[in-house]
Amino acid sequence: MVRILAFDLGASSGRAIVGTLEKEKLELDEIYRFTNEGIHVNNSFCWDILRIFQKMKKSLSIYVKEYGSILDSIGIDTWGVDFVLLDENDDLIQPAHHYRDHRTDGMLEKLFKIVPKEEIFNQTGIQFMQINTIVQIFSMIYNKSPRLSKAKTLLMLPDYFNFLLSGKKYSESSEASTSQLYNPIKKDWSYDLIRKLNLDQEIFPEIIQPGTILGNIQEHIAAEMGLNPETKITIPPTHDTGSAVAAVPVNMDKYNPREWAYLSSGTWSLLGVELNRPLINDKVLKYNFTNEGGINHTTRFLKNISGLWLIQECKKLWDMKETNLTWERIDQEAMNAQSFQNFFNPDDQVFLNPPNMINAIQRQCELHNQSRPESIGQISRCVFENLAFKYKHVMEQLEDVIGTKIKILHIIGGGSQNHFLNQFTANVLNIPVRAGPSEATAIGNILTQALALGEIKDMKNLRRVVRNSFQITEYTPKNKSKWKDAYNTYLTNI
Repeated sequence: MVRILAFDLGASSGRAIVGTLEKEKLELDEIYRFTNEGIHVNNSFCWDILRIFQKMKKSLSIYVKEYGSILDSIGIDTWGVDFVLLDENDDLIQPAHHYRDHRTDGMLEKLFKIVPKEEIFNQTGIQFMQINTIVQIFSMIYNKSPRLSKAKTLLMLPDYFNFLLSGKKYSESSEASTSQLYNPIKKDWSYDLIRKLNLDQEIFPEIIQPGTILGNIQEHIAAEMGLNPETKITIPPTHDTGSAVAAVPVNMDKYNPREWAYLSSGTWSLLGVELNRPLINDKVLKYNFTNEGGINHTTRFLKNISGLWLIQECKKLWDMKETNLTWERIDQEAMNAQSFQNFFNPDDQVFLNPPNMINAIQRQCELHNQSRPESIGQISRCVFENLAFKYKHVMEQLEDVIGTKIKILHIIGGGSQNHFLNQFTANVLNIPVRAGPSEATAIGNILTQALALGEIKDMKNLRRVVRNSFQITEYTPKNKSKWKDAYNTYLTNI
């Protein structure tokens, strides 16, 4: 038996989850959960990362109370793209900006005047989004921030938390790949880009692969928390989607790599396939796909889609007026609403971070001469329908790029519990959809640590453990002709 702790830090909450692995069966115990959200500081939108670390330490003290001092390993995953800068004393130079901070507004076009779009893509293979690290850093360059000149180290957020726990500064490849400053062919930083931006290449740490054991937890933290000082700090894919994809419960003996796809469904939806090498060409650039690092030197070839962010922001507004509004009720009202009334692109810029998401959806529908959705059911149904349409659109692009028809889709992450959206997705894709596990990120985090510790043989074994341990729900397509017609209407409105 081996006992492992995963810190799964998301953009809305953080969790500490204990995994106990015995006889190819994994059991999870969430011992602590805390809220996480951006905070407004002057005119900036930032993360309170020291509070996050304080909550991580609290999690360790809870672990000791419940399980004792013996812990085999700790691993961390977070969202992508965000980073901190450290000075010569390893102190924070600035707050950690939130990727939805408006400092990157309009910066992509300005960046392309310094380094052409095609050159950036050819070196990084990464989808262009204004949230990417390269755009955040360029906004500092463009606005002549004095902080860059003081920086001695740049650490992506999970690398910073690993540094606090282990005392060692490295960059893990799956997280580094989200920066759009990483070369997936060379598996190192894209120093050509770094030089063209006049950045000090010395601030970028050595890159390491998932499955690396950094060493033991720092002695002062072990002593403070009451942990065994031999507790290992092990590196999973520290980008949360990287850990989630590692836990896709696909039968690797039944499906070849380009025959199955995954959809990591949460605040963001990430739809793609697992490839043995990066795929960088003009068609990939045209469709704006991305090559991110995965486990065992694989490539997560995918596209970011806005995801459940839209409905989450709507629920925040509904919660101000209604008490005890549950997701189950939202799904039920969506089910009772009339279908195929509103069509819009969930990835439209207006939905990135509007002051009021409901108003943004209503205005977008009116802009296309559609009826204005008003009720919870009408708004939620059109969000779910248009997300499913978007998945279909991206899937068609994906199949065009890889030259293979996808036979099955695995939906993982919190969104895999949304039966309504899962069924819509099966309907419009017209292929089987298997949903679960919902805790894929934590599971992939824990099982990658187990792989590094020698408790799991290989990836086939890892994914078999997932199938052995967690319920997977299958959805088959329904009402295929109606969904085909509605999808064609969607295409005329985006």
